[in-house]
Amino acid sequence: MFRYKSPQQSMREPSFLSLMNMPGWIEKIWAHGFREKVLPHIDKDLFAHMYSSDMGRPNRPVQTLLGVLVLKEMFNRTDMEALDQLRWHDLWHHALGIDRTQARVAQKTLHNFRVRLMQHDAAKLAFIDITDRMLRAGGISEGKQRLDSTHITSNFAALTRLGLFCETIRVFIRAAKREHPELTSQISDALAQRYWKDDEEPFRYEDARASDSRRRLGVCARDLYRLVDMFRGTAVAQLKEYGMLERLLSEQCHVGSPGNDGSGTDDGEEEYMPVTLKAPAEVPSSSMQTPHDTDVTYSGYKGKDYEVQLAEICDEDNHVQLITYAEVTPSSGSDATVTVDVLDELAERDIAPAQLLADTAYGSGANEWEAELRGTELLSPVGGRAGPSPGERAEDEKLSAADFGIDPTERRKAVCPAGHRAMGEYQEGDATQRLQIHFRGSHCGPHHLKDVRPVRWRAKPGHGMEYAPFGPYVLSIDMASMNLDRRRAEQTDDEEGWRRTYALRAGPEATNLEMKGRHGLGRIRVRGRGSVRLAVYLKALACNVGRAFKADLAETTRLNPSIDDPDAVPIVA
Repeated sequence: MFRYKSPQQSMREPSFLSLMNMPGWIEKIWAHGFREKVLPHIDKDLFAHMYSSDMGRPNRPVQTLLGVLVLKEMFNRTDMEALDQLRWHDLWHHALGIDRTQARVAQKTLHNFRVRLMQHDAAKLAFIDITDRMLRAGGISEGKQRLDSTHITSNFAALTRLGLFCETIRVFIRAAKREHPELTSQISDALAQRYWKDDEEPFRYEDARASDSRRRLGVCARDLYRLVDMFRGTAVAQLKEYGMLERLLSEQCHVGSPGNDGSGTDDGEEEYMPVTLKAPAEVPSSSMQTPHDTDVTYSGYKGKDYEVQLAEICDEDNHVQLITYAEVTPSSGSDATVTVDVLDELAERDIAPAQLLADTAYGSGANEWEAELRGTELLSPVGGRAGPSPGERAEDEKLSAADFGIDPTERRKAVCPAGHRAMGEYQEGDATQRLQIHFRGSHCGPHHLKDVRPVRWRAKPGHGMEYAPFGPYVLSIDMASMNLDRRRAEQTDDEEGWRRTYALRAGPEATNLEMKGRHGLGRIRVRGRGSVRLAVYLKALACNVGRAFKADLAETTRLNPSIDDPDAVPIVA
């Protein structure tokens, strides 16, 4: 049952102790910064829907539970370490606004609260809500932001291809025997004992020399097919572990013709199955990498696991730069697919940037066009050779679409190289990034547009108007390609100025280092996409809290140098 925390403070609370109230000390303690800058921004109503309104035992205050989770990630603690700090550390009590009588929280309570956060995606809501409140309270400008990704590893063992087969089959046999012992009795002892012992301890069938690995892989592939075929259409097929067998078979094997993966002698008395292994190049990068976390994928550049997309403010005039966006994406995916989603979410929160700095992968022509439609200038390097600028172009050299002034928001009509505005702009069918721009033939005649590559001349007048002596000229243009040409020319013409503007892009490397080194983002203690997302949101929020406190401390010390006491309580717990 949901209840609000009582506003009544206890006389036992550390803030009433003389140690905490000594002049000049309390402003330098991280716990006070957390209490003053974070707790007031936790909107308890965001979490009310996770509990029953009239049934069950009253919940522990969500301010306390969420605060413990944020502090846990801020100092990169385990559950038990965080609960020990909560139980005995006065600074944690002060940070959360509780006394020692309220400081006992069971690990199960913390676990259940995390489950509720994942079920309702409440951790993301909390990150967004608290961050946006901190932005507004601090008067922080979000006009410039930068976007980057970093590779993270969750809590699973990296498996070889043979190990993946063996572990997936082992996990299935264990689950099937537990849930349907009467059906799984038909699994032969010879097959089962290739993957576990009689006492259900793992058998290292995958621990093979390189010379034996190919032969054993063939046996595993045939065992995989045998198990899938054996339990197809039965109650066992309803298990999620059976679904993993089917996925592994489809991703890693060809079914239908006998192969040469082995002589079949290692199969024992089992019938030889028409299964062959796919070549490594045929296996998609989105294939399953471990049965213990089926959302993990593979990147040939970064390896197995997840990517985290992080956007942060980088305006030089701000006293603090906060992370505004955090999301977990597959390693097998491309960074180019997230740019528009980032801009849409930031716009929905009313913190869309005027400039977004990103790597080359984010700055495709299509993404740049979509960013312009949303009022954001996407700054990213563009490869390839730029064409000559208008001042350097020879008289007989053709113009390109980049020489036309086109407003993607359509607030102003396009302008031709001669300075004349277009009559109208029209989409070509359903292609949102392909336009037809019509210019008046009497103004933009052959002497202006005859040598432009994408322009064709329409002889007949159209749209109910007469044009003499020429019909309208139509510019048929792919905006994605045009934007790439224009950006390439801009970066070439003013290379030094563009590099100076783009220099702010280097900041995410420091953010990635901070998140991984201080908050443990590099190696997360959980696995499964839901748990990983929860940890990432809390770590990003913890990073923002730490940055805000340090910025406020620096400002307080500047305004009141007398509090800069070398004997003060340490900032970090």
